[in-house]
Amino acid sequence: NSWAGGIVTDAALMTIPLDDHMVHRGHGVFDTATLRNGRVYRLDALSGQRDGSIRYWVSTGPGDFSFLPDACLEACFYVLVYRGMPMDKPADSRVLHGVREFTVTDVPLKPSMLATTKSNNYMLNCLTAMDSRDKGGGFGVLLDDRGMVAESCVMNVGFVLEGGVLCTPPFTNILGGLTIQRLMELASNLIESGLLTEVVQRDIHADEAHTAKEMFLTGGDVHMFAVVEWDGQPVGTGTVGPVAQGLYDLLWDDVLDGTSNHDKVVYTDAEANFHCTSA
Repeated sequence: NSWAGGIVTDAALMTIPLDDHMVHRGHGVFDTATLRNGRVYRLDALSGQRDGSIRYWVSTGPGDFSFLPDACLEACFYVLVYRGMPMDKPADSRVLHGVREFTVTDVPLKPSMLATTKSNNYMLNCLTAMDSRDKGGGFGVLLDDRGMVAESCVMNVGFVLEGGVLCTPPFTNILGGLTIQRLMELASNLIESGLLTEVVQRDIHADEAHTAKEMFLTGGDVHMFAVVEWDGQPVGTGTVGPVAQGLYDLLWDDVLDGTSNHDKVVYTDAEANFHCTSA
C-alpha cells in the first residue's frame, strides 16, 4: 500500500481512503496475476504467499470528492495478495466442469475505450453477470449491435466450429484477454495431435456460434469454463469437449511447470520480505 507506505498484514487495517478517486469516481485501473508454487505467472510482481491470486490497482489517489483529480495528493499503488476468488479451483484440479450460459440482451456493451481498458468501472460487467444468473447462468454472453458474439462479463469467449476450427472474436471493441491469447498459442499442440485444424480470430455471428461443437469462457490467467448449454440448448454433445479439456490441461501445465512466463518469488522472511527474480 503506497498510501500507507508499507505492507499491511492485518486484514482490519487493509483500507483505502473513501476520498480516493478510484473509490468514488472509478478513476483507476487494475489487473490480476496468479501465484502458484512460489512463482508469479506472466508478471513481474510481488507476493507474500506461495499459492493464491494477486490484484493490483493504480489510482489517482485521495484528496477530495470532486470529479477532477486536481486536489489528489498523490497517485497510489495498491497490491492485494489473497487465496483466490470463489470461482477458483484447487491448484491441482484438472477437472473442467461444464456450465450453463445465456445471451444477455438487456445490458449494453461497454464503449470501446472502457472495454479495452481494465478500469474500475465494472457496472456493466456486474449487470451482465446478474442478468445471466437470474436466468440460471453465471457470467452471460454479450453480442454487438450486428449480432456478433463479443465477450462474457469478465472473460473472453472461444468456440470450436465445424472442421476443428478454434475461433474467438477479434479484440476490436472487447478486452484483449491475455488468457485467450495464451490459449491460442498453446492450441498449436492440439493441431499437432489432430484435435484442431486451425486457430482463427474473426467475427462470429450468434447463429453460427450456436452451431459450435464446443464453447468455453476464459480469463484471469487460469479461469476456464466449458459451456455445455447455451440459451437452453446443448452445445455439441452437451458435455465438456476434448478441445476445452485439452486446452485447460495445457494451460495448467504452463502455469505449474512452464518456464517462459514466470517470475520466482524469493522468500527471505515468511512474514513480509520477498522479491521476484526471473525464473
